[in-house]
Amino acid sequence: MTISKSLDPDLKDVEAAKNGDVRAFSKLSVQLEQRVFRFILRHSLTHEDAQDLSQETFLEVFRSLPHFRGDSMFSTWVLGIARNLVLNHVNRSSSFRFAVADEYDLTEVADEGDSPHDACQRQDRIAALKEGIERYLSPELRESLVLVCLEGLSYREAAKLLKLPEATVKTRVFRARKALRSGFIDDGHGELFTLDEK
Repeated sequence: MTISKSLDPDLKDVEAAKNGDVRAFSKLSVQLEQRVFRFILRHSLTHEDAQDLSQETFLEVFRSLPHFRGDSMFSTWVLGIARNLVLNHVNRSSSFRFAVADEYDLTEVADEGDSPHDACQRQDRIAALKEGIERYLSPELRESLVLVCLEGLSYREAAKLLKLPEATVKTRVFRARKALRSGFIDDGHGELFTLDEK
C-alpha cells in the first residue's frame, strides 16, 4: 500500500527529486535536517557524531531515493535510514551508551504566560523526564517512546520503522509511560509531567 499525496506532503518533491531535480532534494533535506539531527542526537553521545550521522543519512537518502516506493511517509523512511546508521554506529562503538541528549526538544512545552517560578518548575520537570528516560527505560522501551511521544510518529509509522507489530510498539510505549510514572515523575501536586497519549 502506498501513501497518497494528500497524506504525505513531501511526495511531489520526492518525485521531482527522483527525476533529478536538485532543488527539490535540497528542499526536502532542509525541511528534515533539524528533525533528523535531533533524532540522531537522542541516540548518540556527541554533537559531532550526530552531525556526521546526519550527513551520512542524507547521502544515503540521495543514493536510495530511487528505491523509495511510498509505502510510508517520506519523513518516516528518512528516519528509518537514520536509525539504521545509528545502530551501525552503536555496534561499532564499544563505549557507546544510549544518551538522553540535552537537545531533547521539550522546551517547546513552556507557556509564554509562565511566571519565572512556573518556568523554573517546568524546567525541573523536563530535567527529571530526561533523567527518567535514561535511568528507568530499557533501550527498547526508550526507542518506542522517543519515536511516538517525542518524534510524533504514529504507532503504525513507528512499528514500520522498528519492523515490529503495531501492538508491540503500543505495549512498549504503555510500559515506558508506566515505568516513568511509577519511577519518579510526580511534580508534587499529584500531576505527572505527561507524554501525551496517542
